[in-house]
Amino acid sequence: MFEEFEYKGNWWLPDEPEKQTPGTLRFNPREGAVLDLIGSFKDITIESMFKMLSSQIIMLSPQIILGTSSNGKDITLYKCLETKLTPSFPGIPLSSFYAHVVFVGTHFQRPEDIKFKKVYIHYLHLDEWVDLSGFNIEIPPSPSKDEIIIKYKLPIPVEVSLKDDYRMRIAFGFEGPTLSAVQKEAGVKQETYIKIEASEEKPFEEHMRIIHMTQDFLSLGVGEPVYPLTIEGTTEVGETVKSERTPVGVFYSPKNIPKVTKTLLPFEMLFTFKDIKAKFGVLLNNWFEKAELLEPVYGLYFGTLYDSRMYSEHRFLSLIQAVESYHSRVTENCELPQERHNKRIEEILTMAPPNHKDWLRSKLEYSNHPILRKRLREIYDKYSTIVNFEGDGKAFVHKVWATRNYFTHFDKKLKAEAAEGEELYHITQKLKILLEACLLAELGFSLNEIENLFSRSKANRLSE
Repeated sequence: MFEEFEYKGNWWLPDEPEKQTPGTLRFNPREGAVLDLIGSFKDITIESMFKMLSSQIIMLSPQIILGTSSNGKDITLYKCLETKLTPSFPGIPLSSFYAHVVFVGTHFQRPEDIKFKKVYIHYLHLDEWVDLSGFNIEIPPSPSKDEIIIKYKLPIPVEVSLKDDYRMRIAFGFEGPTLSAVQKEAGVKQETYIKIEASEEKPFEEHMRIIHMTQDFLSLGVGEPVYPLTIEGTTEVGETVKSERTPVGVFYSPKNIPKVTKTLLPFEMLFTFKDIKAKFGVLLNNWFEKAELLEPVYGLYFGTLYDSRMYSEHRFLSLIQAVESYHSRVTENCELPQERHNKRIEEILTMAPPNHKDWLRSKLEYSNHPILRKRLREIYDKYSTIVNFEGDGKAFVHKVWATRNYFTHFDKKLKAEAAEGEELYHITQKLKILLEACLLAELGFSLNEIENLFSRSKANRLSE
């Protein structure tokens, strides 16, 4: 996924296989996939050229474009959009398409045909997060240093069941050693990957949902953005006899991928596989099962994690909004029982002028919900000892409240109380830690376990 490639070949639309057009497909992980054709899938005439010049021509947006490269690879471009069309009279027109997803290794004739039974993903930082090695290296003690024994055995895979008839496996592969006529060196390289297998073929979008949610789970544990480095899937094809094909490579452009990725060590992470090995399946299933309830919280938190270019004010607002959303979803979201609150509103409305009742009713619609101060205070009181904030909790809550209201309403009276610069950075980091503690609790970590995890990584996380 992070590597560039280029394929030259012939390209066509699924319903017109006889009309093949030469062109070049180029993929860049940051810019995506672009197909440049020497020709067009349209029949260009003088009339259509004038329509195009007057902006009356409609650009193509085929769901699928098929191709075969010059070296014999079958390629499917999915969710395509024509970005450029250059007619030429006389001459050959030129056209370009952007493709959201590229499948290398097979032809899918229709979107509904894009199904996989097994998908293999190698994620960024996965090797370090799992940290299971198959190497056994023996170096005899001094003075005998003329022998080094290196043994390698694949680690035992770890498999768990997921809902919707899926299974996930942490598995391992290796390459090497290279044998040479003159052997001067030997090496074995281990790679950790995730295998997702369904009981039967499932649509590509369903697999991608699991891939992305697993990516987020790993990102929470690692504490840094995690992205798929490679994705391969196996699909069943054939009219009468179905058989598994050679793995199909899947390529798309992830958003906000980092230009440089730093090497991470397990002790720098919030939690690793070894921390959760005994209950890996339970925690992972909790993550998936609570996705619907906590979807807005996940989105806001990971938005700040994946987008390093986000302004500090926007990062702060996203995190405080995530904290509010989390509290409203997992705790009692009413100050009074709803029946008592409704009675209170009706009593207030009876005393309001008739022409202002509708306006007042709309203002009171959410008046039974806890205010931000209370939400934040409850979460702070629960986790303050775990994250061990310095200073007064009331002062922290007030500072967050004032900063949020200033950035939301730009009330000049709050400007002096709102955090900025280095102070804004620090309260944002503390909000992030509070939210991470909440997410760990929802995963199934005990308060004592969360405290131990943060005591190991707190200094690193506060200074990120």
